[in-house]
Amino acid sequence: MKESIKAILVDDVEAIRSVLKKLLENFEKIVVVGEASNFEDALNLIEEETPDLLILDIDLNGLTSIDLLSKIKYDPMIIFVTSHSDYAIKAFEHNAVDFLLKPISLDRLTKAIEKVSNKWENVQTTDASEEDVDTKFGPNHVILLNYENRLNFVKVHEITHIEAFGNYTKVYLSNGKMSVTYNSIRNWLNRLPEDMFIQIHRSTLVNLTAVTKIEKWANDTGRLYINDNKTPFEISRNYFFNLKKKYKM
Repeated sequence: MKESIKAILVDDVEAIRSVLKKLLENFEKIVVVGEASNFEDALNLIEEETPDLLILDIDLNGLTSIDLLSKIKYDPMIIFVTSHSDYAIKAFEHNAVDFLLKPISLDRLTKAIEKVSNKWENVQTTDASEEDVDTKFGPNHVILLNYENRLNFVKVHEITHIEAFGNYTKVYLSNGKMSVTYNSIRNWLNRLPEDMFIQIHRSTLVNLTAVTKIEKWANDTGRLYINDNKTPFEISRNYFFNLKKKYKM
């Protein structure tokens, strides 16, 4: 179980970010990995760090953090911070863990972090339980993936490749869609049919039936092409050696 919760603070007022950072020092589980003062910097930071928790001021110099959330391709936990109580309904429409009005007190923040911790423990427990399951999926096994703002039934063989994305994974499908899931490459590898999916990099799994070409590359590495994707995937040295050994290339 992952103990720490990575957090990013987004507020256009530096003094408020400083106060929040100071208050968050009271919670050992929360690790602030970055802060941003505007929409663009916040989006770049979130894409780089994939935090577990966002503490967001709703008003960002004319834009809102609700607009920001529409650009994020996964579902972190959210605490909204604002001076305007009329934003509360919109905040909870986005499944916010909590909604804090400025000025923020330690007592009120403590209650919000307790909610975050409870939700985090539930997610971690669920994830750990899934990793304990040793039943393999078959190619026609049906799973639920979230994309286009809804849950969709997908057969395992429709997955073309999976990439690590911080604490999440990006699952790419043959129909061109992509779903971000709270899962690990290791867990996917344990569940997917081993005669169909292979690992080519510590952060990448591919469906062999989607592979169109494999070629040798520099320094004993390889490159792999999937369907109509013109950009090759790197096969790292160790995984390329294992692939050639297994399939006697």
